[in-house]
Amino acid sequence: MKNLINKLKKSFGLTEESPDTDQAVSSTKEESPDSFIPATPVKRDAIIKFIIQALKPYVDEKSMSVAGLRFYILCTSHEQEEAAGIALYTDKPGMFKTEHLERKLLNHFIQLEQDWFFEYQIVKDQLPENCIQQGSFGLKVTRAGEHIVEKYAAACLQVLVGQAEQFEYVLDPHTQLRFNIGRSKSPQLSSGKIQLNDIVFLAAGEPGFDEIAGRANLHVSRNHAYIIYDPKVDKYLLYPDKGGLPDSGNKIKVHTADDKVKWLNMYGIAHHLQEGDQIELGGEAILRFKKG
Repeated sequence: MKNLINKLKKSFGLTEESPDTDQAVSSTKEESPDSFIPATPVKRDAIIKFIIQALKPYVDEKSMSVAGLRFYILCTSHEQEEAAGIALYTDKPGMFKTEHLERKLLNHFIQLEQDWFFEYQIVKDQLPENCIQQGSFGLKVTRAGEHIVEKYAAACLQVLVGQAEQFEYVLDPHTQLRFNIGRSKSPQLSSGKIQLNDIVFLAAGEPGFDEIAGRANLHVSRNHAYIIYDPKVDKYLLYPDKGGLPDSGNKIKVHTADDKVKWLNMYGIAHHLQEGDQIELGGEAILRFKKG
């Protein structure tokens, strides 16, 4: 009976054409919403959630307000640094604080001082020990009444002997507090770790390397030294890195502005840099420190 009805429908042109399967699937795919979520908003949301979680003790505490936050994010590659910078709007100072973070904190009943501050720092080795940590994030909280005025004064290093990527490097503590000094931009150390240098002496064979101008570079280790800025005392501290120690067959010497000589032979022992100090790396390459 069903076949007879179908034949009658066909004879009168009443049969329906079945949709093309491939076309239907294609249409469904085209109409389905894009499920891809950009990495930057995800990173930004993760940062905000971490900060809110870290500030749980301050929720609905009207007698205790937050004067400032210092956020740290650990980045072990240039790609991670780039993603962190975009998530924090480094090219638009204050936007992350005012357009994203502040509203979320107030929505969670976290009391903020009227002139509260938010600062961030991208770190390359490890998070500071005295901070709240979770994964690659760290946070220091300054409560009302604890805020210390910090200067964040810039400085610079001039290359006197040796061939670096730049003749002069600006040390800007508003963007980072640690500055690595070494040979090559991102060399791989014997441990397998990739060293991310900020003050870069060219390695032999790299583009632009000159055998005469870069002769002193051969005495510079891949991880020779690093400088840390301490905002509480407004000082830059020079430390030997592991590649700049006698155990690694290397050395660091400082010719101070008052004509004294200081050797940095122990890991973790620093020298407070002064205007005019000259940093000698490996007995050959020389940098000059300048404030402001």
